[in-house]
Amino acid sequence: MHQLETIFKQAQGPAGYAGAYFERMAEIMRAIDPGRVAECCDLIEDTIENGGAIYLLANGGSSAVASHFVNDAVCGAWVDDARPIRAYALSDNVESITALANDHGYEEIFVQQLKSLMQAGDLVIALSVSGNSENLVRALKWANARGGRTMAWTGFAGGKLKEIAKISIHMPTTRDEYGPVEDMFSVLEHIMTTYLAMKRGRRLYK
Repeated sequence: MHQLETIFKQAQGPAGYAGAYFERMAEIMRAIDPGRVAECCDLIEDTIENGGAIYLLANGGSSAVASHFVNDAVCGAWVDDARPIRAYALSDNVESITALANDHGYEEIFVQQLKSLMQAGDLVIALSVSGNSENLVRALKWANARGGRTMAWTGFAGGKLKEIAKISIHMPTTRDEYGPVEDMFSVLEHIMTTYLAMKRGRRLYK
């Protein structure tokens, strides 16, 4: 079964498709355990309070969410008297990515960056719809072996990342639901960064 294809076939035009898409998003949200989201929030906060850095890894559209997470954490959750949040999306540096892909292969673009940047106790978060992106799998295995904390957000059946990461949030979806999974990535990053910002004393309005 392919959920979006089914929704499209049953829809009576774009309005019907939109309504069914909204309903599907609600189903996916209900399938996520809020307690697991809380565990991820706690791990992010503990990493920050212990002086660790947060590295976000993703490909394609998911990398846009990784960059958005960094914006909301570094800028949106900034509080003058609180410990600064050091968060980085390792897909943002085109020069490094293309150089590493050319010299080592695309599968190594994140591992090679972590070799220069990650220290024990840092948190590595991988976002992958399939959970099987080889460059993310290699990166989390490398981080686990060297004292890193690892987290994965995945869709579909969860893939390898669901098993490799020390903590994960999985959105069970069919194999055509790239959009809904990446939508949920955005929802999760907004939940975590806004909660963290307000807990640190930041108001979300001016």
